[in-house]
Formats: sequence, C-alpha cells, structure tokens
Amino acid sequence: MTNGKWTNCYAREVSWGVKHIIIGTILVMVALFTAAAAALVSSELYAAQEDALATWISVHVMAIAIVAIVWYLGSRHGRFPIAELNLGWVQRPQSHTILLMLGVIAASLVATSTYSKIVEWLEIDVLSPPVVDSDILFDGVGVILTFQALALITPFSEELFFRGFVFRGLLPRVGPYGGMVISATIFSGFHISLGVLVPIFITGLLLAWLYWRTGSLWAPIGAHAAQNALAIGLHALSG
Repeated sequence: MTNGKWTNCYAREVSWGVKHIIIGTILVMVALFTAAAAALVSSELYAAQEDALATWISVHVMAIAIVAIVWYLGSRHGRFPIAELNLGWVQRPQSHTILLMLGVIAASLVATSTYSKIVEWLEIDVLSPPVVDSDILFDGVGVILTFQALALITPFSEELFFRGFVFRGLLPRVGPYGGMVISATIFSGFHISLGVLVPIFITGLLLAWLYWRTGSLWAPIGAHAAQNALAIGLHALSG
C-alpha cells in the first residue's frame, strides 16, 4: 500500500478506541506478570536450562494473551478484523518497503549504539542497556527454539499489540505522530528495565513510523524479527 492510500484510510475509525487501549494495556501488563510466574514454575521441569525454558514459556503465554486481548477488545467488533489491523495476506514486498525496513533496522541499531556510548561516557551505570544473558538461549540445536520464540513469536505478538492495536487505534484520534509517541512510550514502559527505556522508545517510534508509512503490519513485524534474529545470532556466535 502506498503512503497516499494509507494516509487516506488511517483517519477512519476502527472498532476500538482509547478506552479499549487503556483496558488492553492493563490486561497485557497483568498477563506479563502472569506469564513470568507461569514460566518460573514450569521452568523447574528442566533445571539444566531453566532460564531458556522460562523465556520460551513466557513468550508463548504472552503471545496467546495478546492475541486474545486484541481480538476481544478490538477485532471481534469489526466487519473486517484482519483488514483493520492491516494484517492481510503476506505479499512479496516491494523494493521500497524492503529499503524502509532496512533503514528502520539500521536507525534502531545506530540509536542503541549511540545511546550506550553516551551513557558509558557519562558513567551512568543504572541507564546502561543490560547485556543479553546467554542462559536464555537453548544449547546446541535447541537454539532454534530460542529463534522461534524471540525472532518470530515475540515480534508478531508485540507488533500486533503495540502497533496494530495501540497505534492503529490512536491514529484517527491523535494523528500519526501523536500515535507514534504514545504507542512508543507504552512499548518502552513494558520492557521495565531503565537501561532500555530510551532505545526501546526510539525503536518503537521507528516501527510505528514504518507501519504508518507502508500501511502493512507485516513491515514492522519483519523489521522487528530481523533485528531480534540478528541480536540472537550474534550472541549465539560470540558464546
């Protein structure tokens, strides 16, 4: 979808509003702690890789919760639920879409790196991005499960909620830039750690912009997935 077509359609009301977004955000926060608790209990079944299993379980519990919340509060009320989320059939992306996705990934990586260097220079340790814990990766070929959870399920579920539901629901009410800021703020807040608040906020802005610019939720899902896969791959190779 071109930017012009998307600009003409984004002002249309969807079947959910600010009230549903607030309720959905609260429910997802509850689901976040519920998933963490469930993962903590279930991970004891495989003590050898407790953290990796806990991560895998929490990711899938969160994904199920997000799909249920988005469906119940939003999509089920619309005549064309998939269309409202701009989550239609995956089509071969046009060259400009691929370039936009690559640009967003590069900008996010540069922003994160620059932020890390500034924080390191200022010696504000509390704001330093946390180092990825190698324990969350399964050993050997099991790392495929880590990729499946963090580079496929997580990008899909997070983009479905933060961009497809929150940002899309805010568009007709606060416009694209207001929606980008608010959705990115919520996205950043859900990552809890002080060290990632700024980098995740910037990434959230970029992903929301990509969604608005392309008119397809698959674009930010793809960019998010690629960035996560790159981080996991580099960490696995360095380990």
